[in-house]
Amino acid sequence: MKKIFFAAFALLSSFALISCDDDYNEGLMPPMTSPEETPQVVAFGNGAVTALGTIDLATVTADVVKLCNIVPPTVTDADATLSGYTLTIGDEVIDMNENGEVAKGDIAAIVEGIYGKRPVERELTGVVRAYYANNGQSMVTVSDPITIKLIPAAPVIEAAYYYVGAANSWGGQTYKLVNGGGDVYEDPIFTVTVPAQGGDHWFKIMPESAFSLGNIWDSPSVVGVYTNGTSDMEGKFIVDKNGDDKEGSGANSWCIKEGDVPGDFYKITLNMMDQTYTITPISLSAQYYLVGAANSWSSTAKNSMFTPVSKTVASFTTKWTGDHNLKIWSADDFGDWGKCYGALTDGDASASGTLTNSGAGAIVCPEGDAYYTITLDFGSMTYTWTKLDNQAPTEYDNISLIGEFNGWSGDHELTQVAPHNWYAEFTQENSGMLKYRANHDWGTNWGFGNDGDWNVSEGISQIGTNGGGNIYVPAGTYDVYLNDITSAMIFVAK
Repeated sequence: MKKIFFAAFALLSSFALISCDDDYNEGLMPPMTSPEETPQVVAFGNGAVTALGTIDLATVTADVVKLCNIVPPTVTDADATLSGYTLTIGDEVIDMNENGEVAKGDIAAIVEGIYGKRPVERELTGVVRAYYANNGQSMVTVSDPITIKLIPAAPVIEAAYYYVGAANSWGGQTYKLVNGGGDVYEDPIFTVTVPAQGGDHWFKIMPESAFSLGNIWDSPSVVGVYTNGTSDMEGKFIVDKNGDDKEGSGANSWCIKEGDVPGDFYKITLNMMDQTYTITPISLSAQYYLVGAANSWSSTAKNSMFTPVSKTVASFTTKWTGDHNLKIWSADDFGDWGKCYGALTDGDASASGTLTNSGAGAIVCPEGDAYYTITLDFGSMTYTWTKLDNQAPTEYDNISLIGEFNGWSGDHELTQVAPHNWYAEFTQENSGMLKYRANHDWGTNWGFGNDGDWNVSEGISQIGTNGGGNIYVPAGTYDVYLNDITSAMIFVAK
């Protein structure tokens, strides 16, 4: 907490005597008489206010905080009585008692309103007023300006934190918790998403400073829980020395019990100001969508879907045009910019990097106007760019669907939403077979295996082959995709 210095009250000649008329109206002084009455000048003797030094508000446990010792000015008029004190800082006026104490919440609100909650020494300038009453007339005397030094009562919050636990074999800086990128005392919410593991999932959280030590467990600021093995998905955490997994010995480990909370990933959210946490299980849908320059940053249409490679891996291949930036949405969070996946640092053009969905920045293709595949690995929360060997793939005027739905005559057109990536909404009135084809011609057509080997209700994607078997599509409405470079075919039921 910050300590408040009060300059000593000056001698009588340096006190300003102010009557309670139109020249003084702060609204917080004791009750006064009508302004029509003639104010009476009160004679004062010497008074003093003695500073106590810098005050750290985090160490004050009472509702009031003592800022100074006050010796009230001597009153020479026997009819004048002291009725109270106030402290004025800028436009703010708060009550002070005869012991030099103010409400902790009042002074904390002033310093935090000006400087925020960062726990470093701050200086405020103010004046102390003493109020007197004399035969029904209210009077006030004002001290010279005083310097107040305070340290706000806020926890120390570092710029970043790291998950350490089962998902990274209890070491390294694989999974970084980040806030939205602003001042950590204005935005103290830190999040990270980590893959679930087989068996019980144990972990702690390490401050960034721990990794500059010879042993991260020597950090005095490990983030954990009081009771080792706590499996509650929300609650309070503590910041302390490593608890060595002993209750009451410091920060201990969380444990998500196997089978209790199903999910492919866990999103861990820490509020470093309130010291509360939430753990949210996330199940993969294998549906991730691109938004970026390649598809004109459309946040309303799910027209650019990543090709599912496995339950945790997806990819997208195109010519990365414009500013060649992108972000990623899951199907459940599509359109919510606060929940998109991206890079830890906005504008990262590295060949590989770490994925985050907390304050995610744009991922940038290492080379503009070139063909690359970006591969997302949600198991390791990483992404990788791979440049295509063929930088001049075949161009098609159009891609369409043809099949039993139209008697194998005519075409249902797809739209090229990003270079070599095609999309359409398609309604299959009756279950039946169909295929993709290029340029309304059978010279280039995409199918899979033998006729009917791929039933889209049993898997949303396959890699097609020219002349492959007909695709079985049950009745319904679908988002339909084709990448004519990779031959990736996708049907997502709406």
